[in-house]
Amino acid sequence: MNQLSGPVPSSLGNMTDLEYLYLRENQLASSIPGFLGNLMNLVVLQLDTNQFTDFIPDNLCRGGSLQNLTMAGNNLTGFIPGSMRNCTSLLRVRLQENQLTGNISDSFGVYPNLDFMDLSFNKFHGEILVNWGSCRRLRDLRIAGNNITGSLPSEIGNATELQGLDLSSNGLIGEIPKELRKLTSLVRLNLSRNQLSGSINPEIASLSGLQRLDLSRNRLNSSIPESIGQLADLFHLDLSNNRLSQEIPGQIRMLTHLSELDLNNNSLIGEIPAQFSSLQSLLKLDLSHNNLSGPIYAIFEDMPGLATVDISYNEFQGPVPIAPS
Repeated sequence: MNQLSGPVPSSLGNMTDLEYLYLRENQLASSIPGFLGNLMNLVVLQLDTNQFTDFIPDNLCRGGSLQNLTMAGNNLTGFIPGSMRNCTSLLRVRLQENQLTGNISDSFGVYPNLDFMDLSFNKFHGEILVNWGSCRRLRDLRIAGNNITGSLPSEIGNATELQGLDLSSNGLIGEIPKELRKLTSLVRLNLSRNQLSGSINPEIASLSGLQRLDLSRNRLNSSIPESIGQLADLFHLDLSNNRLSQEIPGQIRMLTHLSELDLNNNSLIGEIPAQFSSLQSLLKLDLSHNNLSGPIYAIFEDMPGLATVDISYNEFQGPVPIAPS
């Protein structure tokens, strides 16, 4: 966190007892030097938020001690080196916001102690394989903004310690596997901006600690399951830009912590449930571009916290409710 510039000096390669090397948030440039692989005792290597280019050196995990590897926010290109696939000591890996490429199916192995992995906003392709389900201690997996295709494997349900899963902005297809119900520790689930289809499984209620759920911009159909009202800790729910139909379930009233609800651009019908007035924490509501009808209930008058409401492009009738003072 200084203004250091230029390349990493080669003399660092002689510090063979070095365990912790923090060079993050500077203006270091050139390529990441291969002599860092000589640091056989290296446990933590943080090079993020610099101006590094070219490839990740092939020998970084040569000593078998590397636990924390952070290279996010650079201009790295090329493939993940084979040494990282077998680096079973890894606990935390941050490679997001680079231009790394390669087939994600072949690039990563099984890491028995892995806690956190962020590969978001690179150029990885391929399919998500069963390996991630074998990382039993994994608590946060982020692979957003890549070119991942294929279906979401059911084995992901074996990573039962997961608290955060973000696979948004890829090309995933098929249905959301029912095995996700086993991820009972999930707090954040983001599968938005894919091509997922099928219905939302009512067993989503088993994710009782979920706080953020974003399934927007997919091809999900059928109705919003009533069981979604059992997610008592949910404060952000985005199901917009799908093909959901039927009525909005009244059980949504049970989401008393909900602050953002976005259901726009679906094919929902019926009236706004009168129970919406129970959503006293709601700040943002978007029901636009549906087939909702009936009167615009005065329920909005009982929701003083609302900051943004969009109910345009429906078939409502009656006077506009008076905004609360």
